[in-house]
Amino acid sequence: MMRVALCGYGNMGRHHGQLLKKHGADIELCAIADVREERRQMIVEDFPGMKIYETGQELLAREELDAVFVCVPTFLHAELSILALQKGCHVFCEKPMALNVQQCSEMINASEKSGKILMIGQVLRFWPEYCVLKEAVSRKTYGDLRTLSMTRVGGISTGWQNWYLDEKRGGMQIFDRHIHDSDAVLWLLGLPRSVQSFGFSRDAETAGGIVHSFTHYDFGKELVVCAEGSADMPKGFPFTAAYRATFDKACLEFNGLGNPTLMLYQNDQISHPLQHEDIEEIESGLNISSAGPYFNEQVYFFDCIRKGVQPKTVTAADAMQTIKLVRAEIESVRSGKPVFL
Repeated sequence: MMRVALCGYGNMGRHHGQLLKKHGADIELCAIADVREERRQMIVEDFPGMKIYETGQELLAREELDAVFVCVPTFLHAELSILALQKGCHVFCEKPMALNVQQCSEMINASEKSGKILMIGQVLRFWPEYCVLKEAVSRKTYGDLRTLSMTRVGGISTGWQNWYLDEKRGGMQIFDRHIHDSDAVLWLLGLPRSVQSFGFSRDAETAGGIVHSFTHYDFGKELVVCAEGSADMPKGFPFTAAYRATFDKACLEFNGLGNPTLMLYQNDQISHPLQHEDIEEIESGLNISSAGPYFNEQVYFFDCIRKGVQPKTVTAADAMQTIKLVRAEIESVRSGKPVFL
């Protein structure tokens, strides 16, 4: 039996909590913590009889655990993950890993010192449409990749005490939303030579946070890579995640709003290279197209624990590089200049 606890019961924490119900009898969710009274009441309704704590620190002090899911606001990721590792727990920490590279390094050091697993929830690495793209790029199935454009746009998310858009606590939409695509770039192609980003803030409404950004990732003249991220779309605009990848011999196009979501254009033919079945739908308050990838990353995390190996699909070092990348994007927006990596 693997005893698991959940720290943070916001939208992402609740989503993970609901998915943890789907595992076999050897996974026991035995305690949940959240500082907000209304969220603790939600835990009572979702998990009758669950042990509930106000803080993750209190939970870790009182419970004997095998693994902890850290789903608190970003500015608390490093502190709580390190504490859990020091307590001898394996840690799954939601993205982004931390606010800066120094905090990421401290988390990795704590993992290495404790001998426990540290996995970061960069979920696109488990998303079927992005896995198809990864395979096509790695194997050159359709020749060399020539262009890649990605989009991840929707309305404003504020979070508890507006932490999402506070640069000192959440890192703004670049950290919370656009980071998925920055991580995908790193996963698919490695670290670019430089980035040049453009964006803007709405100070009065969003605590000065960058709410819309466009980034060009420099991989040389033979490949054009760019991404758009926004938390500034008007009310009623559907959250949209998409990409278009053109190769020498084909084009892959993904749109999370489509049915099917993934199209392959090749030799005057249109095909649908992906037919995936989602797990049973869950109610968590999140606006996402599929619960399956989140469940799959949980399965992978638990498999790594059972095998006693650090994750390879998304390493902590990878996640730290992603933080380096998005930090460079923010710097570029602020300075109006390219940032070399």
